[in-house]
Amino acid sequence: MSLASLGGALIEETNLGHEEQEEILSRFVKPNKDILILSILRERPMCGYDLIKEIYKRYNVLLSQGTVYPILYSMEAEGILRAEYSRGNMRTKFYSLTPKGQEVMRLKMGSMVNALEYLLSFLKE
Repeated sequence: MSLASLGGALIEETNLGHEEQEEILSRFVKPNKDILILSILRERPMCGYDLIKEIYKRYNVLLSQGTVYPILYSMEAEGILRAEYSRGNMRTKFYSLTPKGQEVMRLKMGSMVNALEYLLSFLKE
């Protein structure tokens, strides 16, 4: 089960209204933004601005540039991400997962999915 489908199942089980669902998503996204960034970059390389837009599109949570870029810089310094400039555009860096980043993402996602499944099991009882 994917992270998105687990999150959706968790919210559906609670039978909450739209505003309450958005609050839960915000509480989920903000402390887990590093894992979400890795999972999105697993799909395709992106620049920081595109990551911000994609997180907003998927979760309706707007993260600031001051939140996202330090995470990207830190992950690049740790060897989790690789940053490359696109041809002809030296202003925009595109980030992608390194082999180390793929392993870190796999481990973090596994832990998160297990925790969400565990939580979901209590809601179904």
